[in-house]
Amino acid sequence: MASQTLPAPLIRTSVYERIRSEILSCALKPGSLLQERDLAERYAVSKSPIRDALLRLETQNLIEVMPRKGYRVRPISVADARELYEMRLMLERACVTRLVETAGDAQLDVLASFREGPDEDDLPRWIAYNRDFHLAIAVGCGNARLANATREVLEQFDRLTLISVTANENGGLARYVEEHTAIIDAVQRRDKRAAASLVKDHVESSRKRLLDRIASLPIVP
Repeated sequence: MASQTLPAPLIRTSVYERIRSEILSCALKPGSLLQERDLAERYAVSKSPIRDALLRLETQNLIEVMPRKGYRVRPISVADARELYEMRLMLERACVTRLVETAGDAQLDVLASFREGPDEDDLPRWIAYNRDFHLAIAVGCGNARLANATREVLEQFDRLTLISVTANENGGLARYVEEHTAIIDAVQRRDKRAAASLVKDHVESSRKRLLDRIASLPIVP
């Protein structure tokens, strides 16, 4: 098997990244049960890197141990969603404010590529576009610690975004692109107050759509 030719540390990292990616994209659905044996077959590796990856994902609150049953992908709960949105709002407002204050014109010009989103029928690409837009603001803010903290939170949003946009109405995904464009406009004219306000509105509207959506889905009380 190709993966067994890799050094052990690389195998463990690869397995961890692949399982994490499938959880965040909902390929491994919230609430689904996982067995080490099944995952080892799925990724063509031994149980050891699978076990290490699952324990690592448990520390990130993406996996939980089910005694005598294996593991479970943590369901998306209202409490978790609210906490993530609270963190995201604080971090993204700080990032966009610092971006306006410190970034050069060339850094701000990079955001222009996000004025158009991918085809709405290509949901995985659209979710990647959405994540990359917000990460671009974080990376461009010039504070590595702030950017890394924001990245950690944003990467947990892929499955929340998937749930939110699959039930999106009233304008489809174009509404998100319009909100991104408004933020870009404010950043490029260096209006940090408007940029921070637009980010707040964007995150708050996303939070409302998500919470309305998951009210009808299986969640942790």
